[in-house]
Amino acid sequence: MLLPVLALACADKGRDDDDGGMLDDGAEGITLSAGDDAAEAADDPLDDGGDEDDKLDVGGGTGSIECQEGQVCDECVVQEHTPCDGESADLFQAIGLCPADTTFTGTVDGDQLAMGTRVGFGTTMQWAPREGSKFVVLGSGLITDLDLESPAGDLDLDPTHCNDDLGPEWDKGNALPAPVRVNNVSGDCAADPTLLGSGDCSNTIQGQFTQGMSANDYTEMRIVATVPPSNNSVAYDFAFFSTEYPEYYGSVFNDMYIGWLESESWTGNISFDTMGNPISLNAGFLDFKDDGGNQRPEFDGTCMKRHAGTKWLSTVAPVTPGEEITVVFAIFDLSDSILDSYVFLDNWQWGCEGTDHPTTTPVG
Repeated sequence: MLLPVLALACADKGRDDDDGGMLDDGAEGITLSAGDDAAEAADDPLDDGGDEDDKLDVGGGTGSIECQEGQVCDECVVQEHTPCDGESADLFQAIGLCPADTTFTGTVDGDQLAMGTRVGFGTTMQWAPREGSKFVVLGSGLITDLDLESPAGDLDLDPTHCNDDLGPEWDKGNALPAPVRVNNVSGDCAADPTLLGSGDCSNTIQGQFTQGMSANDYTEMRIVATVPPSNNSVAYDFAFFSTEYPEYYGSVFNDMYIGWLESESWTGNISFDTMGNPISLNAGFLDFKDDGGNQRPEFDGTCMKRHAGTKWLSTVAPVTPGEEITVVFAIFDLSDSILDSYVFLDNWQWGCEGTDHPTTTPVG
């Protein structure tokens, strides 16, 4: 299936690209990096061979583009994107990062049993894949528990399923892995670019994180990618679920999901609700609340029966054409190591929707 991706057609005259890919197994997880022979690694990311010269000048951090001599630039057009997940269990291909589109490396950190791919969730099409045939799931607990239905009369305080402690080796304490920073910045990063890199430009993490004080059962997926020279935004879709609801709703036992962007245009969380709350148990997007234990048929056959989650949400964030960015998708328990939360990730896109600030909106 071909999906449209909004992009600004911009290329060097006479450009000739080669592709390649390689898979490395690292001590902390799977590492994917650009290589030389695509035929030997069909399921791995491929290097599009982009030249260092394929860059555009950007002014003011807003994604404005000036074409350089020797480049052909048109207005934004719809380009074709072919999903590449297929039969592969590769996490990065499952979210739509395809070898032919992007030069990137990808790593994971966390218990291998707390990450994987899915083709759906529950008995309805509410969480069907947004791109291709699969999406990624990251959890602060075992992802196999997701398909175990909460028994009738299950205790909200101590659920039978999705209630795992992954072990102290995945507890990060009061600091998250770099470049993620939990501290607020002292102003607006879009108005004052000197604030970039000094903390979380969204000012959405610190308040709830410091209440919990300790990040436990941490699981992340990390991408270091080169922004195509024709694009000034990156977008992806996600959904969040937690068994912490309803017992700990509004308390310090507040699991959290962070989508962190490290860019010349933004450094900080890019996924948060319209009130400036991070994606957590207390976020405003928690639309599916199964308070009575059987009010949400969407949760039939899952451990989220009696609990809560969001619909698919879409985040769009500004980036600088041609730069190298780091994106971290991270989920963790706060204060404790039980009553798990999960995030679904899909539909990575490069686009031309870059503005001063990231936005997150419900899909549909």
